[in-house]
Amino acid sequence: MDLYLLIGTAPYFCFLVIIFSGLLFRKLPNINQNDISFVSVVIAARNEENNISYLLKDLINQSANKNNYEVIIANDRSTDKTKSIIDQFSSENSFIRSIHIKKKHEMKPKKYALTKAIENSKGEIILTTDADCRVPRDWVSNMAQLAQNNEGIVIGYSKIESMKSFLNEFQKIDFLGIMAANAGLLTHGIVCSGSGQNLAYKKKDFQTINGFNPVKDLMSGDDMYLVQNISSIKGAVFNYDPSSFVSTLPKKTFTSYINQRIRWSSNSKQNLRSNPQFFVFLLSAFLANCSIMFSFIYFSGLSIILFLIKFFLEAFVIFIGTRLFLTPVSSLTYIIWNVIQPVYIPIVGVAGLIGKYTWKE
Repeated sequence: MDLYLLIGTAPYFCFLVIIFSGLLFRKLPNINQNDISFVSVVIAARNEENNISYLLKDLINQSANKNNYEVIIANDRSTDKTKSIIDQFSSENSFIRSIHIKKKHEMKPKKYALTKAIENSKGEIILTTDADCRVPRDWVSNMAQLAQNNEGIVIGYSKIESMKSFLNEFQKIDFLGIMAANAGLLTHGIVCSGSGQNLAYKKKDFQTINGFNPVKDLMSGDDMYLVQNISSIKGAVFNYDPSSFVSTLPKKTFTSYINQRIRWSSNSKQNLRSNPQFFVFLLSAFLANCSIMFSFIYFSGLSIILFLIKFFLEAFVIFIGTRLFLTPVSSLTYIIWNVIQPVYIPIVGVAGLIGKYTWKE
């Protein structure tokens, strides 16, 4: 029994060391303050009347020259006031343009909305974020500069906005761990994923991979697809500059939060062929948590030791992540988050594999 537990946990522990060392010895991308090419910010929005105006105000107040970027919002069949809000901003700001999608397409909704926005864009550089995000004043210029000066796709950091609730703190740690893992593994050449809340890439690279057509039938995973496929031909860099950090709202209920994580987990099976290294990492995390859960059920003598090793290795990753990404977290919440992982990760993993999630269509 103990041998099986060691086999189940050792690979994940090795990955945690790789992540930690990758964050410590991170490679900072090349940033030269040159004139940037024309930039297109593309956003897919559906029923975002409570959020879209905040993002558009952020994009209006950017430090970048208004003549050097445009904002294209693809309104995907919204049934609330999203259309009227977008149209009002568009009428008052010539660099904001709208596309209104009225019917479903054979391509899945968000991918189709982003595709239409990119097809109608004028920029050589594409920046993406989500309608419920907030972006800092230098976001456009910082991300675009990095995309222009480096080959491949730029993965930006995004975080959960601080709100005083346990669920929010839990999501903040969880999301920080995911982003820190992406950044740390990338240092060692293992490209995992990024968030569509904060990406930058060249339009020609999007066209080279044939856009979203190869995955047009998949409901989720547009960001992971872009990161992995563009990086496979051009590479990827992670943006550690705080002026590029994007924030997003937390899920309001535990049910919606779990549903989101299951949806993310559902993309893991696509990596078996497309990105074996990332798949092995995901599998190692799943097996490690399963092993620790079973070790406590069967009262293995190794259970406490394995749990403590995992607890402190993940604490190291989270600690350096809080410093690099300016995202403070609660120690008590971290303890609770870590304690329930051996149950939470297997449940989310299995539910993702069988596709037990919902998403607005």
